[in-house]
Amino acid sequence: FSSGQKMVFAVICCVVLCLLLPVAAPLLFSLFFGIVIRESGIKQFEQLLNGPVLYLSTLFLGLTLGILCEANTILNPTVLPLLLLGMLSLLLSGIGGIIGGYVAYFCTGGKVNPVVGIAGVSCVPTTAKVAQKIVQKDNPHAIIMQYALGANVMGVITTAIIAGVFCSIIR
Repeated sequence: FSSGQKMVFAVICCVVLCLLLPVAAPLLFSLFFGIVIRESGIKQFEQLLNGPVLYLSTLFLGLTLGILCEANTILNPTVLPLLLLGMLSLLLSGIGGIIGGYVAYFCTGGKVNPVVGIAGVSCVPTTAKVAQKIVQKDNPHAIIMQYALGANVMGVITTAIIAGVFCSIIR
């Protein structure tokens, strides 16, 4: 596909998903905006977003959370079950990814590396990098990063959609 087709697809998907899930619209917009910037081919914008903007936003997010999070918030008895549920959801997501990877492996007759499935956990890009390192230990010439990142992005989109559904139900 050409970059123009990818940009049109990203815009259409963004509009449709934002209309279906207005609560998750800012997250969806930022995801698809990044895709449009990447496909535009303007290297200065890519470097700006991948460098200073990424590091500053991470720094300010950490500072804001650190400043706003008080000790009695962390020690609140309702926080522990939320942390345990979060860990359980990552565990189940990982197990589902492994099972999905093996299903894809067997359905394609061994053409898909099953390690790609674990990258479906939406911890971008960490799980893709870990999957790539694991595969390269066994075969130094194997490159699965693009497939692992694809699974990562699908995990993020799925997480955003599910979070939007949950927020719509809770409201």
